[in-house]
Amino acid sequence: MSAILKSVESFPRLSVRSLASFTRLRGVEQQKLLHGQKFPRQAPQVFMQPYYGPPLKGIKSFLETGAAALVDARAEFQRMKQASRRLHCNRVLESFVRSDHAHRGLVPVSIPRYYASMRSLELRLSPDLVAMDGDTRKFIYFNCKEVEADSAAVRLTLEFAHWLLSENGLKIEPEQIEYIDLFTNVLHTGRKVRKGTMRELEEHAKLIELIWPGLEP
Repeated sequence: MSAILKSVESFPRLSVRSLASFTRLRGVEQQKLLHGQKFPRQAPQVFMQPYYGPPLKGIKSFLETGAAALVDARAEFQRMKQASRRLHCNRVLESFVRSDHAHRGLVPVSIPRYYASMRSLELRLSPDLVAMDGDTRKFIYFNCKEVEADSAAVRLTLEFAHWLLSENGLKIEPEQIEYIDLFTNVLHTGRKVRKGTMRELEEHAKLIELIWPGLEP
């Protein structure tokens, strides 16, 4: 039987999207989310890849090189052992290709790493795609799930992201941050950060500080 190693994060680190999801959860579900962050499983003999990593890679390649990239992406899906994952990855890719966003002329650029802290909580930007839309740089998140995205969590993601970018000294308009729901094909664009959002950010940072030390493997 192969051993499963667990690393331990000494202080809380979350993406802005994970924090937005955290705010919409309660009790046990919040602890479950944080537990996965504090004790991420590491299997050295297996390359661990985010569930929707392949179709997101396929979307980027499609935007870079056109329809020819779809052949390679679909071939990668077919090599997956789980039939359900093959179906979901193909669904995400095809949803994007059929959408208006596939024809916007987005040009992918490298994804920078941006971080900011609220109390002891470290937040990271972690967009799914950064691309030039004409002369404007866009930071884009995708909803890849087979269910409509929670609109409240989407707005918080966009606002947290805008705050984080501002903390890094970037002068970014809220509209430069987007959340594309591939289930409904709805485009959510950023809006000005509300005062209530900043209060919520600090309150949940405090809550995470309280929960974090008590989480056990």
